[in-house]
Amino acid sequence: MPINTFLSALSLILLSELGDKTMLTTLCLSAQQRRPGIVLVASILALSTATIIAALVGFLLATLLPLTIIVLVSAVLFMIMGVLTLLNDDQDMVCSTDTPSRFINMFMLVLFSELGDKSQIVILALSSTTAFPILVVAGAIIGFVVVNAIGAYAGFQLAERLPVRLIRLTTGAVFIIFAFITVLGVL
Repeated sequence: MPINTFLSALSLILLSELGDKTMLTTLCLSAQQRRPGIVLVASILALSTATIIAALVGFLLATLLPLTIIVLVSAVLFMIMGVLTLLNDDQDMVCSTDTPSRFINMFMLVLFSELGDKSQIVILALSSTTAFPILVVAGAIIGFVVVNAIGAYAGFQLAERLPVRLIRLTTGAVFIIFAFITVLGVL
């Protein structure tokens, strides 16, 4: 169903990006530049670019590989991301005193921090297993907008109140659950 594709992409991006390096990058850029609107626009343009790239790669894989292989690979990727998320205790921030101040540099920083990220793998996996890759892109971009708006406008307050460990544990558990759901053919 098309709505399930959209909601899967939206919910997985929301879960995988909360507290992720891309959200932290947006948070840091916003804090340093003191221009959350411009930072948010640069971040969303970069994330939209990465999302479209991942969806296109996923769509191409779908035309080259049988669906059963793609579903199993997707399930394995979800399982790996879930286990790595649970085991990863990194809480490193990506900002520093020499963070770029120009729009194009912010765009490039966010784009390169997203390439190969778990959310991009999620988008690739979902796009390769659905007949509605455009809905994967739409759900992912809306998820990115929500998460990065939080990072740009209320990042420091949010970071002080939400324990990173809780976000990491919840995200890891959800990815493992999605691995099993994918194998069962529910997702």
